[in-house]
Amino acid sequence: MTRTNINTLLKIASNQISRRFDAFAKKYDTTWVQMSIIDFLSHHQDEELYQRDIENEFFIQRSTATIALQRMEKKQLIYRQPAKKDARQKSVFLTDKARLLEKEIKAYMIHQQEILENNFSSDELKTIKKFLQFQKDFKEVE
Repeated sequence: MTRTNINTLLKIASNQISRRFDAFAKKYDTTWVQMSIIDFLSHHQDEELYQRDIENEFFIQRSTATIALQRMEKKQLIYRQPAKKDARQKSVFLTDKARLLEKEIKAYMIHQQEILENNFSSDELKTIKKFLQFQKDFKEVE
C-alpha cells in the first residue's frame, strides 16, 4: 500500500468539494464561486461592500473577481453602483433574483457543515481548521 502525500489528499479533497458544490450550484444556473459570493454578500447586507472585499474574503486575484462579478451582473444576480464614501469605488449589491437563492444556499451550507460535524469530533474540527488556516496564511520564503 502506497502512502499518499498530504498535499495530494488536500488537492483531491478540494476537487471533490468543488465538484459537489458546483453540482449544487448548477441546479440554479450559477457556479460555486457565484453562490459563495451571494452567500458572502447576504451575510453583510448592512455594510457597503466593494470588489476588494470579495477578493480578500475568497483570497482571489482582482481579475478573477472582476470576471465573476461581470458574469453575475449578466445573470442579474448583482448590481454595482458608485460607493457612498468614494465615487471612484463601486459597491456590490444582490438583486432580488439573487435574494431568492439565499435560503437555498444557506440551507446547503448548513447541511455541509452538519456533515463535517457528524463525522469529526470538535477537537478534530479545530485541528482541521487550524491546518487550513495555516495553509491560507503560509507564505513560502524563496
